[in-house]
Amino acid sequence: MKVYLDPWTDVDYTAYYIQGLYEIYGIKNVQFSSRYFNGNKPNRALKFVVESGVRISRYVIDWSDATTVEREDYEWCDFYGKINYNEKATPEELRAKIKKLAPGFGIKIWSLYNSVFLAGSNCLKSTPPLKQTKRFLSKYIKQNRHLPIESYCPGQSKGDYVFSVSALWNSDEWIRNDETVNLYRARFFEVCKSIESLHFEGGFVYSQIKNRNPRFQHLMLDTDWILKEEYIAKIKDSTLVFNTPAWAMCHGWKLGEYLALGKAIISTPLMNDLPAPLEHGKHIHFVSGEEDEIKKAVELLLNDKEYRQHLEKGAYEYYTKYASPIQSIKLLAE
Repeated sequence: MKVYLDPWTDVDYTAYYIQGLYEIYGIKNVQFSSRYFNGNKPNRALKFVVESGVRISRYVIDWSDATTVEREDYEWCDFYGKINYNEKATPEELRAKIKKLAPGFGIKIWSLYNSVFLAGSNCLKSTPPLKQTKRFLSKYIKQNRHLPIESYCPGQSKGDYVFSVSALWNSDEWIRNDETVNLYRARFFEVCKSIESLHFEGGFVYSQIKNRNPRFQHLMLDTDWILKEEYIAKIKDSTLVFNTPAWAMCHGWKLGEYLALGKAIISTPLMNDLPAPLEHGKHIHFVSGEEDEIKKAVELLLNDKEYRQHLEKGAYEYYTKYASPIQSIKLLAE
């Protein structure tokens, strides 16, 4: 079998799934090529073709935050993997090919040398407009700054330490982040700060568009950059983690990372679908997002080690069954 990847993919977001293809088909059998792709536009998807003898199967993995399904890509492919799938928001004629996928996250899959080589060769194969070339090439630099998938494995958490750092997203009349993701994360930070026996380290960092809402300024950190190695090491140490739907209520990278690291997850309800539901009390602990509920959940997990370890085990089992790179590709191909 041979696998051909669309060279005009955003590798910062799709390296996770390319890793899955490497694991299933072997890295020597997976290559970038323009032979099946017209390259007429950049898109928020990984498009690839699997050649098996005379049989050709076309796949799309749509990683975008939006619940919308790209009609052109849907008509092109045989199987359409959707990260933020929402059946209620999807027209019936765009459902038959859909495979619901769990969120991935950014990982490194190539050395610096190979990243530079692929950036150049794929740029030539894709021929993006000049104004998009810099952005296209920057994605290979971002991919190289991530950690390999092997770095994401469960560790031994501490019993009295919580680490949580999140972007303070811009909020406007269309994307009301201050009423959802920013507010819920702020409440979690404030709850953790209020528990005297807990060593809490964390807060907000500014996103590219700085949100100056006074409600959140006391929770801002002095830094805008944390090394990924340090970030993941501290997440492993953290007794528990907090998740909430992110930008535009999407599944964020944090959820994928927390599952891969086998963490005890407190989460507000998820808005979009998954390959299988995350079950309260088995894989995750759901709360409404109100401060008192968040505090009760934090105190429960701090004091009940058996329940905390039960959630850790459940989260990692979900990852290995539904969310890892190789399982994501297997679910798409079923």
